[in-house]
Amino acid sequence: MPEARRPRRDRLVTAVAGLVVLVLLGVGLGACSRSPSFVTRSGAGLTLDGAPYRFVGFNLYDAAASDVYSCQPFSRLDDSALADTMKAIHEQAGATVVRFWAYQTYTAGGTDFAGVDRFIAAAAKEGLRVMPVLEDGPGDCSTGERRVSLAKADNGHWYGEGYRKPLGWARLSYRDYARVMAQHYKDDPTILAWMMVNEAETGERDAQDRSQLVSFAGDVSAVIKAADPHHLVTLGSQSNGAPGASGSDFRAVYAQSGLDFTEVHDWNSYGSDTEALPGSDEGALPDPTSSGCTARDAKIACSFALVKLLGKPIVVGEVGIAAVDDAGRTRRARLLDAKARAAFASGASGYLVWHLDRTTTDDLSVLVSPPDPLLPALEAIAAESS
Repeated sequence: MPEARRPRRDRLVTAVAGLVVLVLLGVGLGACSRSPSFVTRSGAGLTLDGAPYRFVGFNLYDAAASDVYSCQPFSRLDDSALADTMKAIHEQAGATVVRFWAYQTYTAGGTDFAGVDRFIAAAAKEGLRVMPVLEDGPGDCSTGERRVSLAKADNGHWYGEGYRKPLGWARLSYRDYARVMAQHYKDDPTILAWMMVNEAETGERDAQDRSQLVSFAGDVSAVIKAADPHHLVTLGSQSNGAPGASGSDFRAVYAQSGLDFTEVHDWNSYGSDTEALPGSDEGALPDPTSSGCTARDAKIACSFALVKLLGKPIVVGEVGIAAVDDAGRTRRARLLDAKARAAFASGASGYLVWHLDRTTTDDLSVLVSPPDPLLPALEAIAAESS
């Protein structure tokens, strides 16, 4: 009869409810344990969960290519190739960070995030973090006139006023776009940091004879941080000899509180393929107050010396050496091994090679298959740096 069956039914309901609670708790605890933390800054270094964080990785500039846009359509990776590439560089090279373009072209002016989302998901699956760059200094893959640099855009005043209005056929001003991207991704810890511009540089000076990059970076960093309190922010610069971001200008730009770390590039055009750290003396950094390090053509070692005064992290965001055959690739691996070791010995928090590729698109391509000899060299450095 119903009265006799009720206690058994109640016990069953209670048991099922308890099981559901335990399952939900298990899922919740599992999600919490797997949920990555945000990378933060502690003085002159980066940290993750309270421990020092250093990384090696690659540039895959067209990683966010989608049906919306691809800068190099012939090299666009489908879902399978993208997943395989992320897995390969993590396992074969010890990579933990990939830098990529996230310009308005890739998101339809901040209205379609599918390409960026796809890449972030592929990176996160392999435990990689990403560094999106929001605009291109040299004028490639963006909305302005092709190969016209930002330093020449808006009659040479882009960094002063032009960034407050749409560039070329852009939907948004750069300033508004930075806000949109920061707001949209503010809760995603897969993003290591926001980089404002790839290779920001300009000869424009302000009324105080400072690089115009000082006020630009100060304003935009404030915009990003107001929308996104979680992620690190940097300007993005070659620094070592590039106008407006080298020597005393480097110090003035990156001394601002809104910039969490500094960036340099190690290219032969502003340095040397064969020197481990151009401008250093057998590994010893130069005097940051010397005339060579305050000059506007200061070499990369001066940037490493200047960050000691700033007390901020430094990241090598690009380094590339051309190679056209197996002998050249072996040479590149040897030289970049020496460069990466010199950079970390001098205090670098990260080192990113230019550029990762699935097929050879130019002499700077680093291939995953067949594996480039650089991959195991980076893996050894990653193991030593972790």
